[in-house]
Amino acid sequence: MAPATPVAPSAVPTADIVVQASAPLRLKVPSIGLDGSVSEYTQEMIDENDGFDPPELSMISWDTTIPDGLTGTDAANTVYLYGHSWVDVAVFNELKNLQPGAVASISTANGTLCYVAQKTLRLNKAEYKTNDELTNVIPNRLVLVSCYRPGGYNPDAATVQNIVVVLQLDQEKTNLGC
Repeated sequence: MAPATPVAPSAVPTADIVVQASAPLRLKVPSIGLDGSVSEYTQEMIDENDGFDPPELSMISWDTTIPDGLTGTDAANTVYLYGHSWVDVAVFNELKNLQPGAVASISTANGTLCYVAQKTLRLNKAEYKTNDELTNVIPNRLVLVSCYRPGGYNPDAATVQNIVVVLQLDQEKTNLGC
């Protein structure tokens, strides 16, 4: 009888890692040098500021008003994170340069999840809130939002557009640790 042929480790099926849905704590996007902690942004803060306005240029704000808007392999909806773009250093300044296929990781109390950028959109601010593609309930999706500030932008002028990056959970990358 011939000896058994060993099975290559990569051919051995592995169970998907389960990261139970919980609050996002840290966002990292190495391709654009982004690494920042995530803070809750509540309905009270939205009401006080007449919308989303993270209190600091370095802050990433998580929209806690979205039903089931948690990060996890069992997430039931989209997670929305907001940050500033500005003429000076700000957390989402490079968001407009994020390319499809780029990997982002979200750390939670239950583990780390890997997302892959699907597309970057530039939308008028009024259009963002009524865009079905962005507002539909989609499990395991991550949407990053900032004001769009092109090169040479006048910092005294109000922004009229948002830059929006849509990412989707990648279970295989999550299994491999991003």
